[in-house]
Amino acid sequence: MSNPTKELFPWCEKYRVGIGFVDTQHKQLVEIINRLHQGMVAGQGKVAVGKTLEELIRYTKAHFAAEEKVLDSCGYPEFPAHHAEHERLSYVVLEFHQKLMTNQLGLSVNVMDFLKDWLGQHILGVDKKYVPHLKAKGVK
Repeated sequence: MSNPTKELFPWCEKYRVGIGFVDTQHKQLVEIINRLHQGMVAGQGKVAVGKTLEELIRYTKAHFAAEEKVLDSCGYPEFPAHHAEHERLSYVVLEFHQKLMTNQLGLSVNVMDFLKDWLGQHILGVDKKYVPHLKAKGVK
C-alpha cells in the first residue's frame, strides 16, 4: 500500500512554463491532486473525497477559463485544439465525480494515475507549446 504522506505528483521545475499565473495555478492543481490522492490512500469517506474532487473541478474550470482568455486574446493559433483538450478533461473529471457519488466507481489508483498523467503531459506537451507565442506578445 502507498504511503499516505508521499505525494502522488511532486511538483518540480520541469513543469514550470515561465508564465506567472499559469505556474501558480498549475501548482495549485498539483496540490489538489495530491490531497485527493492522500484522501484516497487514507481511506477517507466518499463525501470527503468527493469534496476534494469538487474542488479540483472548480479550480480546473477557473484555470482553464483564465488560460483560454489569454490564449484567445493573444491570437494563439492552436487555441481551438487547446480548448478541445480542456473540454475533454473537464468531461472525464465530471464523469469520475458523478460515478463516485452514485457508487458506480471508487476513487482508484487508475483514476489518480489518469489525473496525474494527464496534467503532467498537458503541461509538458500542450501548455509549453504556447509559451513562445505568449512571451512574444509580452505575457509574463
